Amino acid sequence: MHNLVERLQYLFGKYASGEATTEELQEFWQLVSAHGEEDLLRKEMQEWWEKDDLSAGVDGEKTLQRVLSEPKPIRRLRPLWAAAAAVLLLGFALFYFLHQPHSKPAPVARAINSSYKNDVMPGVTGATLTLADGTVVPLDSAGAQLSMMQGGTRIAAKNGTVEYTGESTSRQVLYNTLTTARGQQYPLRLSDGSLVLLDAGSSITYPAGFPADRRVVQVKGQAWFEIAKDAARPFIVNSDNKQVEVLGTSFNVKAYEDSPGVEVTLVEGAVRVTSGTESHVLKPGQQAVLSTGIKLNTHADINEAIAWKDGNYEYKSRNLTYVMQDVARWYDIEIVYEGAKPTDTFTGGFSRSLTLTELLTILEMTGIHFKLEGRKLTVLSK
Repeated sequence: MHNLVERLQYLFGKYASGEATTEELQEFWQLVSAHGEEDLLRKEMQEWWEKDDLSAGVDGEKTLQRVLSEPKPIRRLRPLWAAAAAVLLLGFALFYFLHQPHSKPAPVARAINSSYKNDVMPGVTGATLTLADGTVVPLDSAGAQLSMMQGGTRIAAKNGTVEYTGESTSRQVLYNTLTTARGQQYPLRLSDGSLVLLDAGSSITYPAGFPADRRVVQVKGQAWFEIAKDAARPFIVNSDNKQVEVLGTSFNVKAYEDSPGVEVTLVEGAVRVTSGTESHVLKPGQQAVLSTGIKLNTHADINEAIAWKDGNYEYKSRNLTYVMQDVARWYDIEIVYEGAKPTDTFTGGFSRSLTLTELLTILEMTGIHFKLEGRKLTVLSK
């Protein structure tokens, strides 16, 4: 154990000074995964943590602040030193996952856990397209291709995206619906040039070609929008009798059935949100939750709201049940709780490219434990 701690101390020192190689980073995470729960290691980590310098040439206080500023899970109800040790290790692991180039898969330790009877792969690029005549076309990241005309608008699907070009020449508005199942996401280019990225368990209904006077779509679930500017035709998103009106902007809409309301987060431009008789114009960096009224957050955490579109999840003081709702949708699993639902809050993040057991390995280091059987994940009671 002494040699193990010395090796961990050396590897973290390399990370903290920015000199660690890819192989050293991978070795550090593997050692953490294999031994992070051992009481003796935690005791050694406590003594290590309390030193002024974590390794030669590294300022302990500055390193601590840097680690604490990175996304990491924190279980609030733990002794201070144990939480600090967990933050140290998890902060490194999650920093590494979230900041590696996408072309290189993040090295992940696959710890053996008898509670995991199998693994579950993360979500994929895929959807189903329902045409105006009721025809259903499956779409995926490579195989499914589509090329056809609808009312003067060409529809083409290939290489993991579907694109509409040309405006409608028909007096009748022809509506299509793009639907993602749990465990899927899919990009869509509308006929006006606007981009939509549809998250897992979501749908969007839209005209194949927008008419000359308006651009209106209907959304369920979560979608990211980058709207093409057209002052003559405001872009309107309807969801559960709530409305978002824009001229040209980038924003996120989260409107799942299990959400407390329609959540709209504005990144660029301006949008007007309406719920019943109440309306409000959002500025960049603001968020509104539309329910019986409008709840406004003028200093929203933008990264938390839109991290999913870049292949990550980020959370700031979120209840475990909130996190697990995202996990259930992306991995297409059923989640049950043994006993009362935990009330722990988490701040942290993880890559959506992790397999489920890789993600659970990270979460279990915070003290939460799970049992996985098939596509059923049980959150165990304390």
